Amino acid sequence: MAIIKIILRKMINNRWLTGSLFLGLLLTVSLVSSIPTYMSAVFHTLLSSELEDYYVEEQQYPGEFSYSVNFTKDKDIKVSNMYVEIEDWHNQLIKETDIPLSAHTEILSSVAMAVDFPDKEATTDQKSGRVLGLSNLEEHITITDGTFPKDQLVEGVYEAIVPEQALLERDMVLGDTFLLNKGDTEIRIKPVGTFVAKDPRDPYWVSLSPEAYSKDFIISESLYRTSFLKEHVKLLETIKFVSAFDYMQLYKEDIPTLLQLEHKVKEEVSNKLDTILLIDFPTKDLIGSYELKGKQLTIMLWSLNVPVLVMLGIYLFMVSRLIINRQMNEIAVLASRGAKRTQILLIYFLEVSMLGAIAFVLGPPIGLFLCKILGATNGFLEFVQRTSLPIQLEPQSFLYGFLAVLAAIVMVMIPVFQASNRSIINQKQQLADQAKGYKWYSVLLDVTLLSVAMYGWYAFKENQMLYTAQSAELPIDPTLFFLPAIFIIGLGLFILRIYPFLLKLINKLGDRFWSISLYATFVQVSRSAKQYQFFMVFLIMTIGMGVFSASAARTINSNLEEQIRYENGADITVETKWESNAIPAGSYGSQETREDAENPEREKPQQAEAVVYTEPPFEPFQNIDGIEEVTKVFEKEGVKVEANGNTIFTGQLMAIEPKGFGETAWFKPTLLDHHWYQYLNLLAKEPSSILLSTATAKSLGAKVGDYVTMQWDGSGSAEFVVYGIVDYWPAFNPNEKKENDEKPSLVVANLPFVQNVMGLEPYDVWLKAGEEASRVEIYNSMKKEKLPIVNMKDIYPNLIELKNSAFLLGLNGMLTLGFIISILLSFIGFLLYWTVTLKSRTLQYGVYRAMGIPMPKLISILVWEQLMTSGVACMLGIFVGGVTSRLFVPLFQLSFDPVDVVPPFEVIFSASDELKIYLFVLVMLGIGLSLLIVLLRKINIHQAVKLGEDA
Repeated sequence: MAIIKIILRKMINNRWLTGSLFLGLLLTVSLVSSIPTYMSAVFHTLLSSELEDYYVEEQQYPGEFSYSVNFTKDKDIKVSNMYVEIEDWHNQLIKETDIPLSAHTEILSSVAMAVDFPDKEATTDQKSGRVLGLSNLEEHITITDGTFPKDQLVEGVYEAIVPEQALLERDMVLGDTFLLNKGDTEIRIKPVGTFVAKDPRDPYWVSLSPEAYSKDFIISESLYRTSFLKEHVKLLETIKFVSAFDYMQLYKEDIPTLLQLEHKVKEEVSNKLDTILLIDFPTKDLIGSYELKGKQLTIMLWSLNVPVLVMLGIYLFMVSRLIINRQMNEIAVLASRGAKRTQILLIYFLEVSMLGAIAFVLGPPIGLFLCKILGATNGFLEFVQRTSLPIQLEPQSFLYGFLAVLAAIVMVMIPVFQASNRSIINQKQQLADQAKGYKWYSVLLDVTLLSVAMYGWYAFKENQMLYTAQSAELPIDPTLFFLPAIFIIGLGLFILRIYPFLLKLINKLGDRFWSISLYATFVQVSRSAKQYQFFMVFLIMTIGMGVFSASAARTINSNLEEQIRYENGADITVETKWESNAIPAGSYGSQETREDAENPEREKPQQAEAVVYTEPPFEPFQNIDGIEEVTKVFEKEGVKVEANGNTIFTGQLMAIEPKGFGETAWFKPTLLDHHWYQYLNLLAKEPSSILLSTATAKSLGAKVGDYVTMQWDGSGSAEFVVYGIVDYWPAFNPNEKKENDEKPSLVVANLPFVQNVMGLEPYDVWLKAGEEASRVEIYNSMKKEKLPIVNMKDIYPNLIELKNSAFLLGLNGMLTLGFIISILLSFIGFLLYWTVTLKSRTLQYGVYRAMGIPMPKLISILVWEQLMTSGVACMLGIFVGGVTSRLFVPLFQLSFDPVDVVPPFEVIFSASDELKIYLFVLVMLGIGLSLLIVLLRKINIHQAVKLGEDA
């Protein structure tokens, strides 16, 4: 109990340091515990979305797992016992999966039996039928005529229910009695009602729709079990179990369970009887693929957090060092007075364990809150109101939190272990060594880190095809987040090796001109570089990783969004219906007369040689609400292009109106040698001018000023003159793979000229939406204008899908969290370090005051010291982060299919992100200096004298 009191008293006396240590522990546990929670939520969103798409496209419930057991093959079993045994085992199997069910159905089916009318003559041939019993049927149907069958025999007759279609199939009316027979067994059945499904999309009907039972007779399930199976158990052919799992409640942990179901069913049923086992698991391959995706997602999220965890580890180590440095005298006194090393370690271990225990309790709930915030990210540092992720606290969160506490305790105990065996003499010797320079061999750490990072960078550059991802869902290689962190630390350490020598050189060059405060600062910082190194590295690491995270997130988000915009060409592209004199294909055959059949040589009308199109009105497109610009774009494939004796037969023509096209289409101005408006101006000057893609110009051997001839089926030939050669153009992908490895060929021409000399053919309409316009407004306006739209492509749904994809949710969420934590750690570490440093140097500042140095000069010394250490570290962090981004962010393009990376990957630094970082640095320095000046003003000479006596 006494040791607990000592620990509590020590924690209270050092409450600021203790609170900072606890904050680091809490952040560490919260971040680590949030990883499994966030990963599970993102994975669930990804899986649910793909299963929902499967449901829409295939019209088949994606959570279905069903199998049927046939009892007619094995003659050695007792059916009455076996079906009950299998039924009990199945129920236990489904219960053990612990996955919510949307529906669960058991279908008892007899063998096919002959069907006859015993009381009247049949008007149609009666097909064989089965007697069925479906569990919980009454809850999922609507009686359209008659009543639901009774659960008991009525005068020896089984009442049944049938689908409406069965009335036509058997040419009957309700109340007719049928005689079903199989060998010597006869059964009388009377349909008393017809039904339809309450909801056709009800998972209850995943196996078969009600119409599939139109040849069968469905009796009450309870009557089937109590009477039919008791008296006619030999007629039981199959029992089918249909489990419709709620696919919206599937999580990563459920996938192995689902995938093992088929194996378990085959093993168990085959051990019980010899049977024909039919298993239906339509989404087995789709769900199975998510085992790999789950591993990829786990690796990606961990890799995103490793740099942050490294920063947290450095922060904990720094705080622990500050605590130990402040309490070094106390530890030295204890060691000198006979305290064992284990006793000293025990005191600090219990202290950090108490803080860790509190962090372990509070961390996972805080991590859950962080996940909810991350689920609202719509980009880097962008938050929107969207449907929250299905986040729930995972059991793994506490396991990860516990491991984080253990790792943090080890990190904190390292400085304690180093200091626990030092006496007062050792401690004084260490203080004297702090003024000495670096050991020559310490530079090996910088060189090693830089070498590892640069080797990884070189390996990525040399193996571009090897690193190209095959999955579009989770394409980022995790190594791309490890290497930048290593590079930032290595480069930061290397620069700090040089920094003291640079300060000494500057001081020597201007020592005659420096003021007292500036001279004192130069001497202090250059001679005590080792003292500042760890803190400066910490600032460089945190700010550098913040800059890199901002650049990586902006680059990936912007480039993926630009790919969608470039591929579509404009916000909305519309294909309209054109009237023409073309005779629809197959119209002759469908209207062939007897005369035509008797006279096969009779001539039939032929299609007119030239198809004449009627252009629909264009003005209504200009009247759409929410649309700013509209233009006509004519695109034609399979164009024959000739120049200089060379011919291309698969050319692609894009005919445009230069002014309208420039105002409507989306294009990145930096893709071409000149702004793309200048190329449009060239087209506008000469009606017959064209632009060629680079591949087209190379294939034709054409250059600017050459003449080119174009023609396609159904058009005349026309001559054009080349005014420019371009590598990229809206909606044109120069990397697209064609047959025979041909490169895509593009010719851009003036639409009015093409229509005048080559004929009028259907063109598309491209539209540019206003920034504030809603799609609902635009679509409603289109309906109001009654536009003859055949097909429409809108980039907005694709952008929304991109923003909501699991990949970007994980990337943006984790990078945003990492950036916020790095900034927070920088600020707290800054305040903590300088507060402790200032208090440790109270004697020095007191002596300055006693020597007659006025307070303004003393404040000036403090300001210059801050600028030369913290300020320089912040600027180096921004610089190192920028260099790291320039080197490593372009490597992200290697993780995407090069065919899809159009326009080319480009590193993006957002002005808003840079402004936030600069503002943070200014605010941090400003607040820090203000607090330090306040503390400095409180230093009195008598305190310095007292401290000097104690020293």
